[in-house]
Amino acid sequence: MTALLAMMTALVISIALTPLMIRLAPRMGMVDLPDPRKVHLAPIPRVGGLGIAVGTLVALLLFVPIDGVVAWYLFGAAVLLLFGAADDAMELGHWVKFVGQFIAVIPIVHFGDLWVTTLPVFDIVLSPWIGKPFTVIAIVGVINAINHSDGLDGLASGEALMSFAAIAYLGFLAGGGQCLAFAAAAAGGILGFLRFNTHPARVFMGDAGSQFIGYTLGVLVVLLTQKVNPALSMAIPALLLGLPIIDIIAVFAQRIHGGMNWFKASKNHIHHRLLAIGFQHYQAVVIIYTVQALMVVAAVSLAYESDVLIIAIYLALSALVFLALIMAERTGWRADIAGRKWLILGVLDSIRDSDAVAVLPRWFVVLAVPTFIVVASFSVTDLSIDSKVVLALVALLLLAYIPLRNRSQSEYLPRLAVYALIPMLVWSGQGDSIGQQTHLWSYTGVFFTALGICVLVAAKFASARDQFSPNTMDFLLLLFVLVAGFVLGSASDDMARLGSLLVQVVILFYGSELLMRMSRNGAYALSAAAALSVLLIALRTAG
Repeated sequence: MTALLAMMTALVISIALTPLMIRLAPRMGMVDLPDPRKVHLAPIPRVGGLGIAVGTLVALLLFVPIDGVVAWYLFGAAVLLLFGAADDAMELGHWVKFVGQFIAVIPIVHFGDLWVTTLPVFDIVLSPWIGKPFTVIAIVGVINAINHSDGLDGLASGEALMSFAAIAYLGFLAGGGQCLAFAAAAAGGILGFLRFNTHPARVFMGDAGSQFIGYTLGVLVVLLTQKVNPALSMAIPALLLGLPIIDIIAVFAQRIHGGMNWFKASKNHIHHRLLAIGFQHYQAVVIIYTVQALMVVAAVSLAYESDVLIIAIYLALSALVFLALIMAERTGWRADIAGRKWLILGVLDSIRDSDAVAVLPRWFVVLAVPTFIVVASFSVTDLSIDSKVVLALVALLLLAYIPLRNRSQSEYLPRLAVYALIPMLVWSGQGDSIGQQTHLWSYTGVFFTALGICVLVAAKFASARDQFSPNTMDFLLLLFVLVAGFVLGSASDDMARLGSLLVQVVILFYGSELLMRMSRNGAYALSAAAALSVLLIALRTAG
């Protein structure tokens, strides 16, 4: 429950703060201007990382005990946010950024006593004099790997989201509540940001966001493998971190081979090369997401296998990617030749180009989501302190919406209220049944399967004014659902049920977002349903 609350807190803060930062970005000078090495053609605010970071950090302060590791992590995060925001506003040089990264990382390694004690494959136990400098360099490397992979809309954040999900799962299995809540909070912050970062992006995360995410990933990987569960393979970080690591290594190798400046930005990353051979923006992101998902699933499935096997699989998957790119580049193969449609990309194109009208799915969503919010309130019989706080927050947001409902940006009040209420309803109504056997085709399963399908279909056929057509975030969530089904299918009943509840929350979020995007009446309907739900819960649990 703590991890779920941490994730939802970070998500709500991130999704509320990001639009505000977008409006303030020009005043702060935090706008990413086009240049020859970038793929966007118009100025884009680069302030999304502040929403990710603030959401994550507030969730940690609320739900994670502040011990030595967390305290020094917070110090490092603050340093990186300061340096990252300064770079986003005035373009610091790479040496200045390195200074900030080392200032952030050294204290958590040295004073937080968080460092790598054993090298993979060789099984060599490292002394502090070797292990601590190695760990500092490794975490700084992860920071820069994520920073350099942030080249397409939703790319770096989507890759990191998969890594955080895997870390959260492995931490849960090992009983590492701190690690689980940490990863869940970071995932929530990223999900809120992705709402505005999918192609065509309204905001970039900037250096403040990419460095914060890289730092958090590096710290959590070390925490997971060295503190939470040292029985894990010491090579598992390679698969957990995935494609960004091998990508930056390959880029440095190409720069050295070509006599280029190691740190000067260039267009030889994997995503640049995919665009160069004719893939569309969203297709390049989908391809990288797919490879990253394979690596993350392998990390979870092979967590206790030998280091040699894990490194061999990581190198094999990476080699396949680069071999395919090299062959395409040398043979002149193009992905954009007329009539060439294949595998998932062809399916995505056919869906995007369809002109059909889906009336019934839209009406199902219109009726089903508000109805669920009201009906679910009858299953809430008792409230924890956390749930009472959430309920009070929802009531305040809805009351504030009444006098402000006709003003610009007022729709964010019911959106926040609904986003806060839904997880509480799902968990309070069904969380107590964790550990009990439930059949796949129970009424709950049928309802959410139908709702999920209708949300995707209705979203596809939403009008241009709704701005809710399927995008790479939809593909990312589809991957999440598929991977969750694969992993949780062999998990314990408790874990499988937890995964089911998370999927339900995601589907309801999408349904709510679709309703509020379709018309102002959608926001009114959800607000009314949420208000009625709060009232019913208050009456049922009074006394």
